[in-house]
Amino acid sequence: MKKLSVLLLSLLPTLALAQHAHSHGVGRLDIVVEKNQLILALEIPQHDLVGFERAPKNAREQLTVQAVLEKLKDPARLFVPTAAAQCALLEQKIDAPLLSGGQAADGHGDVEARYVYACAKPEALNDVQVKALNEFKRVRSLTLSFAGPKGQKAGKVDMRNPAFAW
Repeated sequence: MKKLSVLLLSLLPTLALAQHAHSHGVGRLDIVVEKNQLILALEIPQHDLVGFERAPKNAREQLTVQAVLEKLKDPARLFVPTAAAQCALLEQKIDAPLLSGGQAADGHGDVEARYVYACAKPEALNDVQVKALNEFKRVRSLTLSFAGPKGQKAGKVDMRNPAFAW
């Protein structure tokens, strides 16, 4: 089953690339549920998070970057899984090459974050409230892909509809 989640996580971005080009105001969220784990993979254009698509040039821009990174390091500010599932964060990884002085491979700066939760009652897990849109005002919507024991599903969240259920 672990191989399935690795396969699903590797396929979701590939499938989404067919539907998604780097588009300002629109991010992506891939959701995978396997056994007792919930995996959320977020991708947002850097411009929508900090207002520029390059490394920070001055102290003010660096403060903006630090504020965004702090939000990304606190996924409770961004997502709320079904409370009854009792999910707890196990690990997180944030990849923001331009914000940390690196280079973007394709000339566009995207920020990617991956959050893995362990859920005590995974059978109760049936949705995620997406609060990230409240935190990142330039992001108008997130395109979603879901894969789990209940099948596959795609959708979108925005300020009027911030929950994704499966």
